[in-house]
Amino acid sequence: MDYRNAVKWYQWDPTKWFIAMCSIFGLASHLRKFPDVEIKRSLLTMQLKKLDEERERLPWPVTSDDLPVITWERYQSEAQSQQLILISGFIHDVGQFMDQHPGGRRLLETHVGKDATTAFFGGVYDHSNAAHNLLATMRVGALHGGLELVNEFAVPPCLKMQIVRWTPPSPM
Repeated sequence: MDYRNAVKWYQWDPTKWFIAMCSIFGLASHLRKFPDVEIKRSLLTMQLKKLDEERERLPWPVTSDDLPVITWERYQSEAQSQQLILISGFIHDVGQFMDQHPGGRRLLETHVGKDATTAFFGGVYDHSNAAHNLLATMRVGALHGGLELVNEFAVPPCLKMQIVRWTPPSPM
């Protein structure tokens, strides 16, 4: 439909330039162009495709469906040998993060084997989106009967915007 291969005047497309010159001299007529909105949609589609490829290369948190469900007693027992902290019904292994925590190792150590939900959500410090995303990557289990904290961070910010692939249903 569009006689152009490149839509901007400065983009390399000698055929477009030749056809445009022919049009000026009356040697070509009825030239058609795609509407700008269609071109913008196509550009956005390609950008989303590139973003999706980049997203595929990044590590993402384990979904709650893939986590083992652990009782409070087992959580307490496992926390004796590992640095496990409970936040929002999820059990997190913070052992590798202890020395990197901005609040210091000691702050995390005081919450090992306990429910640190209140401390994480503003009781001690109201953590950023980046902190919520990082915490989600440390999930190792879900507490049996644990209550889901219903707020804006129940789903980590990094998982709120995702590119969804839709496949049309197959004919029967």
